[in-house]
Amino acid sequence: MNGPERTLRIGIELISDPTWMGGVLYLQNLAICLSRLPANERPHVELLGAPDVVGKFLAENHLADALGRKKGLLKRIARKIGLKIAQPPIDIVYPGFGREVEGAVTLRWIPDFQHRYLPHLFSADEIAARDRSIAELAAKPGVIVLSSEVAAADFRSFYPGQPATPRVWHFCSLLETQGAADDSIVGKFGLPSKFLYLPNQFWAHKNHIAVLKALTILKRDHGLTIPLVCTGAQSDRRNESHFAGLLAFIEENGLQDQVKLLGLIDRVTQVEIFRRAAAIVQPSLFEGWSTVVEDTRAIGRPIFLSDLPVHREQDPARCTYFDPDEPSDLAAKLAAAWPGLVPGPDRASEQKALHEMEGRILDAGRVFHDIARQAIG
Repeated sequence: MNGPERTLRIGIELISDPTWMGGVLYLQNLAICLSRLPANERPHVELLGAPDVVGKFLAENHLADALGRKKGLLKRIARKIGLKIAQPPIDIVYPGFGREVEGAVTLRWIPDFQHRYLPHLFSADEIAARDRSIAELAAKPGVIVLSSEVAAADFRSFYPGQPATPRVWHFCSLLETQGAADDSIVGKFGLPSKFLYLPNQFWAHKNHIAVLKALTILKRDHGLTIPLVCTGAQSDRRNESHFAGLLAFIEENGLQDQVKLLGLIDRVTQVEIFRRAAAIVQPSLFEGWSTVVEDTRAIGRPIFLSDLPVHREQDPARCTYFDPDEPSDLAAKLAAAWPGLVPGPDRASEQKALHEMEGRILDAGRVFHDIARQAIG
């Protein structure tokens, strides 16, 4: 008779990159999901990364005990990515951004295939580098993690018959909404009493322009002024003029008084803005698995969502889909819905969402644990 399986040791590489908050939050959410598993199911998690990044994450999420930390050990376990790890050894390192760790299996993650669908947003060199990197992963036996069934189907289509085994892990968000709402942010940021919230960083594929055009149509044709609050890094390294172009559009169409651009804000403040929004809008042209959708689900707010296959797979509640290439479609749907939308916080919706997310987080933790066990064979 086989005894109980030994505890798996998983190293998660935390990163700090304000230009790729989706990746930052993805890895943080993974650590949170694993930390929520019952003690008899929970792997031992080593957080790898710069000490300040690891320490800040543990402190903000109160996870030291859940992740097997002991008092006084934090500085020693928070190692830079790629350095050799002290005993006891790690079984799995994920997602393999740093150098491989001796004795550990490196489990790789392919976020998406955006460069195949929106090649005009990438340089030829970047497309070639991405294709080369993914082809190398596909050619090796072992498990590769993808964020959606849509991405897994893309992998099988682009790399048929390759030895690598794709597995899908749907990340999810758990946001802190238990406490009373922090009303100080209203004055601090000058938030309107009712607003639409767009929390994407300003990459071209995030498609802010569709929302700005929809607001212009609403103002011109319907006499409806909908305040918009935007947060996120205000740069696109692939298109340095992109943000300036959006600013010019705002000025040319008289939207300065209704569009608030708050830049990159901390996660606690972002949650408070989510809670107060009358609705969220996610106009993106491409996603691997949308953090905005998962954050919205975790708080129970309504969302206007670009009609993409991956967004249909995510299938959030209280969702209105629109064609991301047709601002008039979004404008019509906002015009119909806006009078009936009520600003938050909505405690009943938040509590319902929290209850549902607790189950989703346990499921997500168990699925990733199973993927990790498969990866070590």
